[in-house]
Amino acid sequence: MLQPSPVSSRTSGKQPLSLAPATSTQPGGCFCSDPSCVSVKVTMATKPRGNLEKPRFGPSDHLIAVFRACSRDPTEALKAILKRMLHVFLLHHRDNVGNEKTKELAVKCCCEAGFWYYRILENLVSQERRRLGVSDISGIFEIDLFQCCLVACCLEITICSNRLPCDFPLLLQILKMAPYHFWKVIELVLRAEAGLPRAVVTHLTQVEEKVVESLAWISHSPLWEEIRANEGHLPTCQQVTLPGQLEDPKRTDLQPDPHLKRVDVSLGPDLSASTDRQCCPSAVNRPQRSSLLLFSRKVYSLMSRRLRELSSTLDISDELRFKIWTCFEYSLVHCSHLMVDRHLDQLLMCAIYIIAKITMVEIPFKRIMKCYKSQPCTSKSVCKNVLISGGNTENSPIGNNNNGDQSNSIPTPTSPSTHYPGSFQEQRGNLIYFYNQVYTTKMQHFAKQFALSSGGDTPPLTPYPRQWKASPRRRQVSSNPFIYISQHNPETASPRTTALCYYFNSSPVDRLLEINNMIKTDRPSNRRCYLVSLEEEEEEEEEEEEGEDGPSAKRLCLDDRSAWQRRLRNVVKDRVTRRNQDQPSPVKA
Repeated sequence: MLQPSPVSSRTSGKQPLSLAPATSTQPGGCFCSDPSCVSVKVTMATKPRGNLEKPRFGPSDHLIAVFRACSRDPTEALKAILKRMLHVFLLHHRDNVGNEKTKELAVKCCCEAGFWYYRILENLVSQERRRLGVSDISGIFEIDLFQCCLVACCLEITICSNRLPCDFPLLLQILKMAPYHFWKVIELVLRAEAGLPRAVVTHLTQVEEKVVESLAWISHSPLWEEIRANEGHLPTCQQVTLPGQLEDPKRTDLQPDPHLKRVDVSLGPDLSASTDRQCCPSAVNRPQRSSLLLFSRKVYSLMSRRLRELSSTLDISDELRFKIWTCFEYSLVHCSHLMVDRHLDQLLMCAIYIIAKITMVEIPFKRIMKCYKSQPCTSKSVCKNVLISGGNTENSPIGNNNNGDQSNSIPTPTSPSTHYPGSFQEQRGNLIYFYNQVYTTKMQHFAKQFALSSGGDTPPLTPYPRQWKASPRRRQVSSNPFIYISQHNPETASPRTTALCYYFNSSPVDRLLEINNMIKTDRPSNRRCYLVSLEEEEEEEEEEEEGEDGPSAKRLCLDDRSAWQRRLRNVVKDRVTRRNQDQPSPVKA
């Protein structure tokens, strides 16, 4: 089971790093004996959106009650895990960084990580308790691997917000954590915490893509253990994707694969399985939850989007795109060893070229790489620095068996790989050289079946994931006051609501000023008071004329309204006056 290495006191003359209360002469110090306690002077850089309350550094009263409701109170165990991991993080920055400002930022990151850890854990636990309908979910708290990954994710959140110079995946190297394990908690955190700043959500999404596209495929990754347990193959796209989310050029009604394994993504595969077994012994009959299935779904979803983008740039037809996708999936399922210490985009570009060449479509390899480099968030090293041979590519991790010993599956700074360099003799080159020396030797026999002159039956085309479209549902961006953003459809009528509404490029500027004033004053605005009718104005005019003891109560209320409302009242008053003047006078007898 993955746990950070314990840190022992050093005898090199330096005082061991302590989480004891900091004195006034210690800048940035915020830890006490409880790593979740923090001085009120520390300003949160990652304060939840829409939350105007003072952040609490430590478990809330509700979470403490949940801990006590468990058969085994996990309070001290969770506190020990949090303290140990933050200690390792701070120790690294104290020993390896000479900049005092960076050290202070590292301390601040640890303080905020404790806040996020308990907050996100409480949200996750609440969701799982509602799903299971039970109060005792000790199994979640006893999975040390999950708790370690959750602490690491909270640290990554604060590193991003405080702009600490600790680029991903350096954090995983410091904590000696496998990227594949870390990936499992990212989506859970994004689902459980709606108050994360937008920049943090974008950062975590990019981190997840980095893990899926390359970091999870390092030679010592636990991913290879799961692939080996799956008969040495990655699941196919059709096995991990629902039929309604697939498109097939030959079948309009795609039937489910009889071997399709259903996947439940409530709290992640490992946690859901643990809580189900704890609460219901018959959970073995429920839909299978597998990290490998979820990971494969992420792989196919990500790469299908990238192939669409490249196909649009390279003017690739839909028919050719399906053939490329079939070749790419075959390389992942039946030649998984091609991905050891490599990048998914490398296999995708090779698949584009080999299928285009076999089908007599002129797409030069240099043009493919040029279009790829023009895409956002791409790295030139993907095309220039490709593993050719050496390292662990000679002995595929799929064929190795360590008899279930997980210690060899955890990449550390001392275990060599693409992202953790070591002493292995590796040969590297550009992508074209990799294609000629490695890729064609494994994939040429399959790709030739798509040749126009092959004469035989071509392989069946693999169903392609449908293009994802943004949901039109509204999205909450603040809870105090309640503010929502939704996509405006000009073909539908405007909603009848008493709330303030602003439509970009169409609503007047005054409407946006009203919303800003409402946020600044923290006073919700009632749109019903703006709907002043002519009849109400006439009644007000009559009351003003009949009043003899000073202004009426309604007049006092009107005086307190905003300048915009007073102008509106004057306009309505002028209209009433003109209407009365235009009416003919009654004829007297």
